[in-house]
Amino acid sequence: MFDIIAVPVDGSDYGYKAADVAIEIAQKFNSKIAAVHVLEEFSFSSYDSEEDEGNSILSKITKKANDVGVEVTEHLLTADPLRDMKFIVDQTRADLVVIHAHGSNNNRFVSFEENNVSDTQIGSVSERLLRTSEVPVLLIR
Repeated sequence: MFDIIAVPVDGSDYGYKAADVAIEIAQKFNSKIAAVHVLEEFSFSSYDSEEDEGNSILSKITKKANDVGVEVTEHLLTADPLRDMKFIVDQTRADLVVIHAHGSNNNRFVSFEENNVSDTQIGSVSERLLRTSEVPVLLIR
């Protein structure tokens, strides 16, 4: 049913939770995982440290998936996750995207209830991907 499942991960507990769900789905459908980590284009940290952290995040996903027999392709990219996530997912040729409602930056939310903090809030990257993706997006809470 799904050949490739893209899972954007940012190193947060939320991202790892989405990766766990993606791995579980991949096991059931004999799918491959495209683990994606985006290095921010404009960061105050050194590129080397950001790259090392990104590689570490991706290797955790790969190890966990490989331990249960799921193949992973790692994608470490420099981009703007808000602007470029749809393009990145398209490039992975994913049939499904599994992403958590929240990312590591909990300050950027879109709420469906005006001026009210609620359970219906999702992160800006997830919201943009939901609106623009041409493949199904599974939003994890």
